[in-house]
Amino acid sequence: MIIDILAHHVSKSVAEMLETKPYYGETATFRAHGKELPYPIRNADPEVRLGLMEKYGIDMQALSQTGSVLIGFDAEDSAEICRRSNTDNYALVKAYPQKFVNICFISLLDMKSAMEELKRAINELDCRGVTVCTNQQGKGLDSSEYFPFYERLAEQDLPLFLHPTHWDSYPLVDMNKGWRMMQILGWPFDTTQAVWRLILGGVIDRFPGLKIVTHHLGAMLPYFVTRIEKNVSTFLRDRISRPISEYWKNLYGDTAMDGTVAALPCGYAFFGPERMMFGTDYPFGPEFGEDFIRTNLAALKAMNISEEEKKKIFEENAKKILKIK
Repeated sequence: MIIDILAHHVSKSVAEMLETKPYYGETATFRAHGKELPYPIRNADPEVRLGLMEKYGIDMQALSQTGSVLIGFDAEDSAEICRRSNTDNYALVKAYPQKFVNICFISLLDMKSAMEELKRAINELDCRGVTVCTNQQGKGLDSSEYFPFYERLAEQDLPLFLHPTHWDSYPLVDMNKGWRMMQILGWPFDTTQAVWRLILGGVIDRFPGLKIVTHHLGAMLPYFVTRIEKNVSTFLRDRISRPISEYWKNLYGDTAMDGTVAALPCGYAFFGPERMMFGTDYPFGPEFGEDFIRTNLAALKAMNISEEEKKKIFEENAKKILKIK
């Protein structure tokens, strides 16, 4: 069995909102036909999605939203996008219960609505995990106002999926002036800073059972792990209660690396076969998302590891963390 732990679903009702907001061209940047963060509208057609899954032997997708749909929207509109996304994901889950599970999406810009949506996701939408953006319009994920949210996730044993997004303050890393550098390299940095703040900011110490799924195989963490560990032990040892290497046990990584074969052994060395999970980032990438399915699948299959370990990465780890029977 193959489970895609990171498959996005931009539904028709979410697309409607992205395409028709009156101020869309001024601030928001995510659209089907736009030049910045385009997506294929056909991803909302279940038959197209199921056809690609069958073609490549993908048995199940964990349906999640991409954080970039919230770029440029205020707290009220962001909450509405999340509600639509979660409802539409669940509709697919109900229609095809053997093919999809629901990873709900929540904006933390307004904590009252965030907690209400989390309650709805748990009680009504068969939520198996929750996605949040790696920064909340510049606010770090270690902010104390988010602690009730993490407490609820920990109580329910729901994994926290981190999806990168845009950030400000460094104009050289810009989509237009920096030749798309924000999306290509700025996003992995933002995933890294989010994990950094969750650890050094005390969130994992406060909620030690929290499971955190990092997009793009841990971003910068696997590549710089020794640099991180040596610097923390030298300069930041008083910030955390134990060696930072022990916090790695809370982290998981998806294999959505756009087919970059050389990245997988690095990620494997960091996560091991127990905390690494197959992911594609569908429907983004060339060929309306098919390229990412094909290349990520081929890269993992070609890894020089045992079939038993591949089974963990393709199936068993996702089943465990998402409670798939």
